[in-house]
Amino acid sequence: MTKDTFMSAFTFEGFKCDISFNEFVDTYTGDKIKELVLRNNNEKFRASYLYGEGLKEIGREKRGEKNNILGEFIGIEKNDLNSMMSFFKKYGFLFPLSDYDQFVTFQIEDVNYIKDNLEALINIFNAQDTNNIDYKSLLDSVLFLLLQKEKVIKINDNTCYKSSNKDLLHNINNANKIRFDDNSTTIQIPRDDGGSVPAFEVKDYLLGEGINVVIIEEYENLMQDDDYSLSFLKQIVKAYVSKKNTIFSEDECLIIDFLYHFSRRISIIIPEDISLNTLFQEVVYETFTKRENDDLKQALLKISKYLIEKELNHFLSEIKPKYDADTMRPNWKLPSLFSAMYLSLFYLDSNQAMYRVCQNINCNQLFLVSKTNQVKKYCCVYCTNAVSQRRYRQKK
Repeated sequence: MTKDTFMSAFTFEGFKCDISFNEFVDTYTGDKIKELVLRNNNEKFRASYLYGEGLKEIGREKRGEKNNILGEFIGIEKNDLNSMMSFFKKYGFLFPLSDYDQFVTFQIEDVNYIKDNLEALINIFNAQDTNNIDYKSLLDSVLFLLLQKEKVIKINDNTCYKSSNKDLLHNINNANKIRFDDNSTTIQIPRDDGGSVPAFEVKDYLLGEGINVVIIEEYENLMQDDDYSLSFLKQIVKAYVSKKNTIFSEDECLIIDFLYHFSRRISIIIPEDISLNTLFQEVVYETFTKRENDDLKQALLKISKYLIEKELNHFLSEIKPKYDADTMRPNWKLPSLFSAMYLSLFYLDSNQAMYRVCQNINCNQLFLVSKTNQVKKYCCVYCTNAVSQRRYRQKK
C-alpha cells in the first residue's frame, strides 16, 4: 500500500490514450472545425484523491511536476489544442474508450462545454465563504448552470454525457401555455380616486412579506411588446405570476422569483449571451451588490447550494461503493475520469478549502488549498521555482 493510497478518499484506474486531431470544413457554415481523434493505449493510469490536495496521479508529485488533475483540466484555454491533447495523453480521456476497437472522434467544443460546467461549479463552491463572496463570479456561474440548454454528448452512438435535468428551464420556456384561473390569481388594488386596478397576486419566496402584485395592464403591455430581447423576460414574468398553478418545487419557485426581480430591478437576461466571463456590463454587478439588493444576494446563495446538490447528485449517480480488500478500506467504483473529477468535488469541504488560481502568470491553473493558508500561491514546485527564477533575472 502506497502512502498516496493510505491518505486517499478514493482511487481511480484507467488508461492513458493516443491522441491526434482532425480538421474539416462545415459544409453548411463554412467554418473550420477541429475534433479530437483518440483511443486507449496500453499504459495504465492511476489516480487518488488526497485530502487537502485534490485528485492526483499516484507517484507523479515525486518528480515535482504539475499534478492536479481537476485544476489542470479547468486551466486549459479554449483555443489551446496542444495543452488539451497533452492533458489527455497524460491522464487519459474523460470517458472510457475500452469498448472501442478503433480510434473515435470527440468534438473540441464538447470538451469546452464540460470544462465550463465544472469551472462554474467550482466557482459556486468557492463562493460558499460568506465572509468574502465574489458576487460577480457567483452570479455568472449560477446563471450559466441554470440557463444553458440541455446537452447530450455521444461517442459513436453511445451517450457518454447528459447535462443535469433541465425541466425548470423547459417549463419556464413553455410558460406561455399556462392558463390562468382568474378567480384565484387576480385582485383589485384601490386607487386614490376611489377606483381600483386589477392585478395578479403572487406568492413570492424572495420578498420578506411573501406576497407581491403585478399590475395586469403592465403585464399585458409587456406580453404585446415585439422586442426580441424581451423574449426571456416575458417567459420569466409569465412563469412568475402563474407558478401557483404549476408543480414547481420551492427551490424552483425561488429561482423564478430571483430571475423575475433581477430582471425587473437590475438587468434583463438573454440566455443566448450566457457565459462565465463577464455576462453583464460592470454597472450591473455594482448595482447587484448594493445593500438594497441584499434579498437578491441571499436568494442567489440559496440557489447556489441547490445547484451544488443538483449537479453532484446527477453526475455521481453512476458511481457505486465498493470495498477494497487489498487496502481493507472502502472505495468507489468509478466509470470514468470525468466521474472521478466530480467525486473530488463531492469530497470538497467548502468551509475548510477552496480552489485558488496559481499566481504564476504562465500557469493560472487552479489548485486546492486550505482557506486559512494565505501563503501558498503556486500550484506546484515547478511554478514556485519558475517565479523565483523570473524575479532573480529581473533583479540582475
